[in-house]
Amino acid sequence: MGDSWTAIDFETANRDRGSVCAVGLVRVVDGRIVDRHTTLVRPPAPVAYFDRFNIEFHGITPEQVADAPEWPQVHATILEFADGGPFVAHNAAFDMGVIRAACAHTGLEGSPLDYACSLDTARRTWPELRDHRLPTVCRRIGHDLRRHHAADADAEAAAHIMLAAFREHGVATLPELCQRLRRPLRRAGASPVPQAAPAPLWSPGTRFDRWRREAAEPLPEPNPHADPGGPLYGKVVCVSGDLAALSKPEAWRRVAAAGGVPARNVTRRTDVLVVGDNGGVKTAKHRRAESYNASGSRIEIITEAELLARLAVGGGSGGVGAQRSEGR
Repeated sequence: MGDSWTAIDFETANRDRGSVCAVGLVRVVDGRIVDRHTTLVRPPAPVAYFDRFNIEFHGITPEQVADAPEWPQVHATILEFADGGPFVAHNAAFDMGVIRAACAHTGLEGSPLDYACSLDTARRTWPELRDHRLPTVCRRIGHDLRRHHAADADAEAAAHIMLAAFREHGVATLPELCQRLRRPLRRAGASPVPQAAPAPLWSPGTRFDRWRREAAEPLPEPNPHADPGGPLYGKVVCVSGDLAALSKPEAWRRVAAAGGVPARNVTRRTDVLVVGDNGGVKTAKHRRAESYNASGSRIEIITEAELLARLAVGGGSGGVGAQRSEGR
């Protein structure tokens, strides 16, 4: 067989790299995409909890993976699909780390794997770009990335980036590209000894259950007697992520008390998006608001502190939430 390699992308359930919950595979032979495969994965038992941030990032929930294949079966499928060829991924060190960690969590003896990184390739091929994230590079090469953070879509994007680099450098094979860029194929070693998983940000019976309860609560109606001059009056307000001083239902109630219109999701009708402290990671709602703003919308993105200040002005302050915020 000629030049053959497999683009791969993983999504994970939480901060542990071994908590794989989805994989996308795209097979390339002699410069052409010839096969695709994607599946959800039930994360290995030691790291099977889902963090809220990860769910908002990729949209995969515990219910969706309940009947999905487990890692040993998926690992065998990956190796069979690749048929001994190298892998390609965007920020490949992460994806190779997923394989190693998931094997470690399930007691599998992972084999060394050769790989190349489409992120590194993009940086060396199009250094003029402001960044080399998948959406940015895909715009540069003319690939329509419609479902960013879906494993199959991101694997396909990585494949197209490498094929575009082939054309840019006038080469026909992955080894030729590696030689032209002076970046030989790297090798991921066998599985390490499993590390203790980080404490879950939320886990079954605690924050996950709370999130489900919040999602089931009805949204309160705006207070018709609120001050029309208040900063939130008549505004459609969405909350993303966890707030320190308020639960989401309490934030909704206080927004409604100030005459605002609470909303669960970001749409073009949204006026204000309140973002919690999500460890520096933008949630899907935050990214969606920025995308709408880039196309002409005017969604104001504010912090929890700014929300509390506006609630105080608009008549939605008071109660336990306000008292807690003053003590921060």
